[in-house]
Amino acid sequence: MFRVLNKKKIVEHCRQLVLPARNLLNSCGTKLDSASRINNCVTKHAYLNNASGGFRAECELQRKLFHVTATRQALPPVFIIILRPLSKVAAILFGRTFRKWWRALPPDRKQDLILRLKKNKTALLASGALVSTGVVWYYYSHLEEDPITGRSKFIAINKEQILQLAQIELQRELHKDHFLPPAHPAYKRVVKVANQLLRSNREIPQLRETNWIVTVVNEPSVTNAFVLPNGHIFVFTGILSLCTNDDQLCVILAHEISHVLLSHMAEQFSSLHLMDLLVLVPLALIWAVLPEAAAVIAHWLSGYFTKVLFQLPFSRALEAEADEIGLQLTAKACYDVREASVFWAKMSSLDSEFEWLSTHPNSETRQFVLESLMPTAIQLREKCKCPKLPPVDPRMLIGIRVPEEIKVLYK
Repeated sequence: MFRVLNKKKIVEHCRQLVLPARNLLNSCGTKLDSASRINNCVTKHAYLNNASGGFRAECELQRKLFHVTATRQALPPVFIIILRPLSKVAAILFGRTFRKWWRALPPDRKQDLILRLKKNKTALLASGALVSTGVVWYYYSHLEEDPITGRSKFIAINKEQILQLAQIELQRELHKDHFLPPAHPAYKRVVKVANQLLRSNREIPQLRETNWIVTVVNEPSVTNAFVLPNGHIFVFTGILSLCTNDDQLCVILAHEISHVLLSHMAEQFSSLHLMDLLVLVPLALIWAVLPEAAAVIAHWLSGYFTKVLFQLPFSRALEAEADEIGLQLTAKACYDVREASVFWAKMSSLDSEFEWLSTHPNSETRQFVLESLMPTAIQLREKCKCPKLPPVDPRMLIGIRVPEEIKVLYK
């Protein structure tokens, strides 16, 4: 069922698939040596274990799930969500109006305007430079350094706004009638793993200061799990059934919680907002210069290539980053990190689309990436004084060949 992997293939795929994702993040100043950073966080905040007055980040029962008190100081992000399509519509209308107005002008009037533009080209260039400087200033003034990865990332919304976005997502939840009760075995299983994961990583302030709530959705056909920035953990029974043990379930939960720790929702929302601002002028030019039929095609092509060349690779890079941090969280929780490779090897048989058209790396890519990070995760697990790993490597049971130099780390 599963392909046998050799050392040469692992190295080749890591070079071809891991490095491009890392380079994409490195362009913003990424430092993905997160294991040492998390380990430093362990030692730096170790005194909080007994002095924090208890661990607040325990999973709670599902109550009052759809009630979150929002601050009134933050601009409601729903306005930004509405303005995104409206701004594009405005650019299209401006371009069309300009084209019709220009076509209706008499030739002598057109020539006069062209001459005036040539005379004032210095002022026009200065205005363009001023606008460009403003955009660059806006970008750099909203860069923040992530405390875990050390990566500089563009964040244009604050914590209150991202919590409001989480509330919007909660209100859109379409599976409210399929929530499992707290007494259900599947619910208890998720809570057990989540509690161990969160307690073991309580030295991370954001984990400790968040009130986590678990919701298990009885949807066997949905192989998904996600965590909202306000601490709501959603797990569907479809993916729960694919996790053959709690180690694999911890890998999934740690990955999703890592998205919250790394503020990926805020970062993606901010990047889409910035991208929309940058394309307004080209969009207006397309509709001002081209005939309507050609403008429709050019508009669609520009959106498609923007998505394929920028948005999707950025999303996949964030997923790779969450995989790395999630593996570190799993190691600290003393689960068997080797099960991460096993899980994604199992999921590779379910992949149905090309990676370059997806928001996520394909399962085989994720397996190779996690395998390259495994030695660091094993070392972090040992530093946390976890019990020794089982002598039988679960990867060998499904035909994943482990290089000899890596096997030494498991002994």
